[in-house]
Amino acid sequence: MGGHPCLEGWAVSLLACESTAILSCDGPERVMSGIIERLSQAVRRNSGSVPGLEARIASFREVLHANNQALGAIASIQELLAGERMATAGEVRRLVAAVTVQTYRMISNLNRMTGDRFKALGPRFDEIKTKVTRRTEATPFLGTVGPVIPLAEVTAAMTEVVGQKSAFLGEARRILHGSVPDGFATSAAAYREFLAGSDLEAQVGEVITGLDATDVAACFSASARISQLIENAPVPPALAAALDGAARAVAGGREARFAVRSSALQEGGLEMSFAGQYRSMLNVRLGGVADAFRQVVASKYSPQAITYRLGRGFDDAEVAMCCCVLEMVEAAAAGVLYSACRSGDRTVTLLQAVHGLGISAVDGSAEPDSFLLDRASRRIVEHRLGRQSAVLRCASGEGTEREEVGEALTGVGVITEAAALAVSELAWRLEDALGMPLDMEWAVDREGRPWVLQVRPQPEHAEEAEQPVRPRVEGARVLLDGGSRASGGAGSGEVRRVETDLDVLRFPAGGVIVTSEANPRLAVLLPKAAALVADMGEVTGHLATVARELRVPALLATRTATATLATGATVTVDADARVVYAGRVEAVLVPPARPPAARNPHLERLASVADLIVPLTLRDRMASGYSPRKCKTLHDMIRFCHQATVEAMFDLGDRTLRRGGKLHRLVSDVPIDCRVFDLGGGLRDGVTSDDVTLADVTSRPMRALWLGMTDPRLRWRMTRPVSLQGFMSALVNYNFDQDSRVRAMGEPSYAFISGDYLNLNSRVGYHFSTVDSRVGDVVESNYASFRFVGGSTGVEQRSRRAMLIQRLLAAHGFETDCKADLVNARLRHKPAAEMEAALTLVGLVTGFVNHLDMALTSDALVRLHEEKFMAGEYSFKGEEHD
Repeated sequence: MGGHPCLEGWAVSLLACESTAILSCDGPERVMSGIIERLSQAVRRNSGSVPGLEARIASFREVLHANNQALGAIASIQELLAGERMATAGEVRRLVAAVTVQTYRMISNLNRMTGDRFKALGPRFDEIKTKVTRRTEATPFLGTVGPVIPLAEVTAAMTEVVGQKSAFLGEARRILHGSVPDGFATSAAAYREFLAGSDLEAQVGEVITGLDATDVAACFSASARISQLIENAPVPPALAAALDGAARAVAGGREARFAVRSSALQEGGLEMSFAGQYRSMLNVRLGGVADAFRQVVASKYSPQAITYRLGRGFDDAEVAMCCCVLEMVEAAAAGVLYSACRSGDRTVTLLQAVHGLGISAVDGSAEPDSFLLDRASRRIVEHRLGRQSAVLRCASGEGTEREEVGEALTGVGVITEAAALAVSELAWRLEDALGMPLDMEWAVDREGRPWVLQVRPQPEHAEEAEQPVRPRVEGARVLLDGGSRASGGAGSGEVRRVETDLDVLRFPAGGVIVTSEANPRLAVLLPKAAALVADMGEVTGHLATVARELRVPALLATRTATATLATGATVTVDADARVVYAGRVEAVLVPPARPPAARNPHLERLASVADLIVPLTLRDRMASGYSPRKCKTLHDMIRFCHQATVEAMFDLGDRTLRRGGKLHRLVSDVPIDCRVFDLGGGLRDGVTSDDVTLADVTSRPMRALWLGMTDPRLRWRMTRPVSLQGFMSALVNYNFDQDSRVRAMGEPSYAFISGDYLNLNSRVGYHFSTVDSRVGDVVESNYASFRFVGGSTGVEQRSRRAMLIQRLLAAHGFETDCKADLVNARLRHKPAAEMEAALTLVGLVTGFVNHLDMALTSDALVRLHEEKFMAGEYSFKGEEHD
């Protein structure tokens, strides 16, 4: 969704909704107050009067975006509290901060669009926020930064402005005192400055909008178009000067060389690592950093990065590309280390090493040497030699070169045991200081000195690597035996050899990837692959990391897969047994049960603050009983802001009509005066008429909803006789029950639509309903929420109708809650076809229950109408029960 000008710059970065922020524990109350004060100043500079149409719509969309992200964070908190997955320190801090900041985002934008009508929300929010921060000591970074920041000034709290890689490496530099190269970080502000310099954001948006993550060919085409746009865009002079100046400051008059690495926002998370999706530029000369920065930004749009990002539900704008620029280390050896991996019944440190630069350890082109180290005894418990036929080194000019060495290095250890222990000691010091297992990239220079080049939280699924090993299936024919279990499980399909881009484009859904090198670019195929088998590569490689995230069975370092497995043959890859069987072996294709998550100190901390965040106590009906002083939790404030925003949008529509603004009337058999705002792509091109029909609507969620609402079996107008006395009594009850803010009958309803978005606020008879939905090809971004309240009878009958709605929607998979005559329902993360069917159902339910509160004089009638609806008798109004 589009951002508001007041939130651009550092604030947009700070408010990124699904951040993997590692948050500061230093002065939490003061720090959180700082961020709120900074946002408050931005709001005050733009408040005091009701803004115009475009500004109000922008704030409206900000509120809805923040609402969805806040509720998503609350849902994740509930999952952790229910023990559905393990809670980590970083995730607990991230979720608490996300809910707090998104709630404030809703408050600030609500006040912006209403001219500070809801100032009283601020003090109440401050009270709750102060209690939250005191209990959790978790707050996001507050400061403002320029386009470049010296690494010596970067801390782990700066994840949201420089990306997690830079933030953690800056923290590592402070902790290790001299074992991290000097350098600097580029910020999200630098990325935005680059995009703004050539209007790239709009151009990229045109290409990326509507892209399907499962359409590999389309992703390749989009990647080529966007990369060309970026490569042809000059780095703005001021930004280029800042990058060059920072590099020269690091060089200090020497002819230094640099590594320019990606450090994108969201990159490096526990569950979504973006491993290997972006580019690193190595051995960059002084004066070439600005160009390398542009190339790393372009790598944000590699085919595998586009596919990964869309498939994991990230908006393009959420992932600002920052960079970590380090003075280059001339590595004699390098590699990757996982500080905490399971080996049998104990936890060990896994270190993998290659000759030369460390890219060979993660790009699948080599089989590294592997060390298992026991931290308690400070000794090596296992050392396995790898295989490496080429060494990557710094070229004499610029960049890198690969030297083929054949079998010359086979059987030759990459580093000594003493060097392996020295590198591991650095990791253990960092693990103690940061309080979490780590994924660390390292190098040993030609003088034998160890260096830390990258640090991030160890991926959540990393400890699954190498574990468990299960026995072979008796009687099954083994085609391939051995290799490294990079991702567990088993999968079956036809063998497809994949080496070139053409092979990638031709790869069929359900195939088994067989390749010589476990190159990260093959991540584009993992969402549709049954399994992966490679000659080279290891468990710490980037492709292995993504395979574990997506739970695709992967067997690497087999050495002979491409020579052994014939293209077109059906095989079963059993990564847990480290074998490939001929044919389809059903015995191993049953997914293993996952053990329940255990409680831990991080979960206890989350539980201690959950009562201030999760409960919803503000449950009066939509039009009555809401006030800031009644908000007891952040969830209450989220609901209050959402409702107040809906009311403000009704007001916006009314103002637009009075001023002669361009709205379209949707003409249909539904008795709603529905006026349509097209936010872009919601109506077909060329529509100029004031009146439109459903044929003119191109918004997927709007079409789906109206398809249900216009079903010919519905009877919108009540035909069941109602006595005058009963009707007048209903009117009296209604008028006394309702708040003065209730919208009068006969006034328009408003639909705000785009190609994949709908927000409908409608008044039908004496009730209100709101539908807010996004339907697109990215499953993780799809949702539909529905709210219904009110009626023309007393609260008892209105409540029965709400109960009926709740039952009908719950029966079709919606999450629901009901309080008196207010019912809320929500559906998330379903494919587009299922979302459209769900919205059509909402339309059917809306038409079916119209005026039905008059008929629901008993609980038995609720059950009867439920049965009739489930049987498809949508015209039933209870006539035979008069």
